[in-house]
Amino acid sequence: MQARADEFNEQNDEYNIILNASTADFEDMHDRLLVALQSGAGAPDIVDIEIQRFATFLRGEVPLHPLTDIIDNHRSELVEERTAPYRADGVEYGIDYHLGAWVMYYNSEILGEAGVDVDSIVTWDDYIAAGQQVVENTDSWMASIETTDRFSVLGPMLQNGGGTYDENNELILDSAENIEALQLISDMVHEHEIATASAGGQHHSEAYYQALNDGEYASVWMPLWYVTRFKDFMPETEGKILIRPLPEFSSDGFISTMGGGTGTAITQQIDEDKLDAAKAFLEFAKLTYDAQVSLYTDLGFDPFRNDVYTDDALTAPDPWFGNEPVMTNVQAMFDRLAPEFTGPRYPESVLQLRDVVAYQVVEEGADPAEALRRAADEIRSLD
Repeated sequence: MQARADEFNEQNDEYNIILNASTADFEDMHDRLLVALQSGAGAPDIVDIEIQRFATFLRGEVPLHPLTDIIDNHRSELVEERTAPYRADGVEYGIDYHLGAWVMYYNSEILGEAGVDVDSIVTWDDYIAAGQQVVENTDSWMASIETTDRFSVLGPMLQNGGGTYDENNELILDSAENIEALQLISDMVHEHEIATASAGGQHHSEAYYQALNDGEYASVWMPLWYVTRFKDFMPETEGKILIRPLPEFSSDGFISTMGGGTGTAITQQIDEDKLDAAKAFLEFAKLTYDAQVSLYTDLGFDPFRNDVYTDDALTAPDPWFGNEPVMTNVQAMFDRLAPEFTGPRYPESVLQLRDVVAYQVVEEGADPAEALRRAADEIRSLD
């Protein structure tokens, strides 16, 4: 953001953006921000709010400035689904840093040893059959399932048309689509025995990075931003990982969705005479063509502006990932991309999936439908 501020100031004589950034622990930062906004003093002008907590700030009178007008200036080029998590009553209040398209990361070395052609995996049934070959012919599991984070369970739910909320702001935690997706995961663990609880309980633990380095898992489904974890923490995977769409539930269904995210917002406590400058800066820094190219070149993230995917910076093959044009392959999923909607109890719903449902189903063998029904009842009881 500092680099974008310098560029913005150079190109816009009428403004002088000065970033005085501060960081804090995840929980502490969001809690302090909420207190500041509720008390009417102490909030920053511009703030990054993680997607898990964003809905907290959209309840009741929203203490953030609408950003719909600057998004409208670029909407025809944007992957529209990415604006949904930061929207309330048709108004956008945040702008993300990436698309976060969900993909499958395959270890081609392990699959080759098992006699599996990665590109023969089209459906989840194909994936299970491939997993059985992996388990039978190698010392690896086909997949790992998080039991202390949400990604393993939420990704397939969203891909199957489920999630936490629908577009009408209705809680759908115990929907048929979610039950089918969670049953699939449960079956991988308990019936087909091709998947197991991830080392360290989640895909961001040091133990898990080491396990992937050691070839303990042949694949993992995570959002595209996880490419940076391979390069930063798993050097033994270089050249071995292939990125593909999620296996499909049906031939006309989704093959990806979006995961994670952080919405940049402008608080209502900004001085009114600085609001136009702040909005102009956010538009420049996060929505323009050059800004979206920079999301990939500077941060390694997948942009959510469609027209940048033919830029030379995004079409180059990546040697780490099979020397394939990763971003070109990601763009091919855009017409089968499931949106994610975040309703008023999204934070609590994510905690249910992360802290309760995943563990009960994977570690304790709970019935997926029953586990989701209990979680949904818990959320509904809050209001």
